[in-house]
Amino acid sequence: DHLAAAGVQDLETGTPMSDRSLFRIYSMTKAVTAVAVMILHEEGRFELTDPASRWLPELGRVVVLQPDGSTRPPVRPITIEHLLLHTAGFSHRSSSEYREAGVRSRRDSLEELVAKIVRVPLRFDPGEGYLYSASPTVLGRLVEVASGMPFDEFLQARVLGPLGMSDTGFWVAPEDQARLTTVYQHADDGGLRPYEIEELPFTERPALLEGAVGLVSTVPDFLRFGQMLANGGELDGVRILREETVRRMTVNSLPPSILATRRGGTGWGLANVSVVVDEAAAGSGARAGEYRWDGSAGTEFWVDPE
Repeated sequence: DHLAAAGVQDLETGTPMSDRSLFRIYSMTKAVTAVAVMILHEEGRFELTDPASRWLPELGRVVVLQPDGSTRPPVRPITIEHLLLHTAGFSHRSSSEYREAGVRSRRDSLEELVAKIVRVPLRFDPGEGYLYSASPTVLGRLVEVASGMPFDEFLQARVLGPLGMSDTGFWVAPEDQARLTTVYQHADDGGLRPYEIEELPFTERPALLEGAVGLVSTVPDFLRFGQMLANGGELDGVRILREETVRRMTVNSLPPSILATRRGGTGWGLANVSVVVDEAAAGSGARAGEYRWDGSAGTEFWVDPE
């Protein structure tokens, strides 16, 4: 109930929520990054089965952690598809191994993050497991190299700008900071207290353009993104992706061996979304083909193609 109340207004200032309120959308960023990758794929810049090391040579130096603590080379290279499906063997941004190695800092560039992340062994051979991970941030660097543009500029030119998502970006400028909602956590006295998740807040421009969790957006802006997907890649006469590409992105793409290890009747799509494959197992009135994802600060979106 406390958290529901926090959704009505900003408890710290008493400011009511509005359609101009800015939210830290965290992992909903992953779907935007996936669209950027697939734009370049449509242009023929790469195949999804290509080794990602062709664009990011650092990925050719990864090793796999063995049960005895030793390491060995992977049995196959990391592909772009592995990065989209979280089957590359990378870990979550907040995992103990990444924290100990200092892998993630919003003060580092994408190039610096990639150099750090490959120093930590993969958890398994690419393609042999699913582990929700920081791989979309690695994909942001791939977009930079393949396009020749900074990641934020590419998103603005090819996704955010064309869709009219004028309130979506990697930080909140001073003139807009009054619109940034406050994140809360439970306090010891049973109430709520403000909680700043990041050392470098979203009110400062980060060096790390984090394709996994970095965007801030509004409800109307992200509705436009979701409607573009629901429409098969087009919105208001502007086409972002081909219909067949969106269809490919929003169905389960995990192989049966990995899908069998997942609970809740869901698979995973190239759009970086959870996809309902078993209505009974998913429950809660879920329908086969629905896809969705959420973010660490409490945001969520979902699309029912029917």
